[in-house]
Amino acid sequence: MKLGDIDVAGQIIDLNFQLLRTQILLEELMKHNADHLKLPSPEAMNEINEFTLNSIKKKFPNMNIGKIEDAPKEQE
Repeated sequence: MKLGDIDVAGQIIDLNFQLLRTQILLEELMKHNADHLKLPSPEAMNEINEFTLNSIKKKFPNMNIGKIEDAPKEQE
């Protein structure tokens, strides 16, 4: 599927590949360096998540991006 000159489906696949590769690499680094590794605190992780969310919101300002728990509940 193309949107303008962007292959949307190809971009989604590429981003998923990059994300999974990064996740696997990070897990391998963590596994092989567990003795020396100090993971971020839950508070630091919350700050990282907020920073990431705000960065995505700035990149895509018209997409109404937010946390799932902040989304209005759909009525059944």
